Amino acid sequence: MADNPDALRVAIDGGMAVIAPLGTVAPVGLAPWGTGWRRLGLIADSGVTESSEQERTERRPWGYRSPVRTDITTISHTVAFTCWETNPFTLALHSSQPLSGFSELEGGVVHQSIDRPSGQQLYMLGVDEFDGPNHIRTVIPRAEVTQPGEVVKSAEEVRGYPLTWTAYELSSGHIFDRYIKADGMFVPMQTLEVTGTATVTVGATTPLVATATGYQADDEGAVVTSTATWETSAPTIATVAAGVVTGVSAGTAEITASIGGAVGTLTVTVTTP
Repeated sequence: MADNPDALRVAIDGGMAVIAPLGTVAPVGLAPWGTGWRRLGLIADSGVTESSEQERTERRPWGYRSPVRTDITTISHTVAFTCWETNPFTLALHSSQPLSGFSELEGGVVHQSIDRPSGQQLYMLGVDEFDGPNHIRTVIPRAEVTQPGEVVKSAEEVRGYPLTWTAYELSSGHIFDRYIKADGMFVPMQTLEVTGTATVTVGATTPLVATATGYQADDEGAVVTSTATWETSAPTIATVAAGVVTGVSAGTAEITASIGGAVGTLTVTVTTP
């Protein structure tokens, strides 16, 4: 694959974080957040930090000085950002308190009762990041604030609520979903096979077929002739467009198709009539 500078992503246009009760319907793809999802408001200019950590156990046979394999024993996936708005949601999340702890007093005063945290405060968490027309969304179906950070009360800084979330694994093993609409992204293909008649006469044409197979276990292959990128190693001998090879002069040319990171080739022989 050639380098693609357009695939560089910078969340220059910001983003947003949303939460919802467990079991709330999450949008598929990049559809608007629906009923039950609450935006946490402004996010600090430091943006969002996403981290994944693994712990592994080494398998080192008797007499060996180095391991022959390592196995994952634990995985921890965290998302951290600082909320810049003081509202019931950011206060409740930062103090590990339920939203039921808020009440309204006379004169528009809102009271929050802070008790010793008990049990878990679980939510669904969504994070959007934007880079012009490019959009990346992360949806975590089961998450909790496991590390509230320091709240700075100063005339020089915005009062912010740092939140580090831990994504919890579901019983199925699923951790989170990612939806990406961005330059340079594609569905990866495992193999690409080019088939068809490998001989053609000068001035004549022969159609080739490109069949791609993905990494999914149930993928039986799909014809991608019209969407693949086609190239010829010798345009003075044979040209190719959308899988159709045209003989130019006698000789051989390697016809290449590519899609989703997979490449397939077929050597075509051009003969004189």
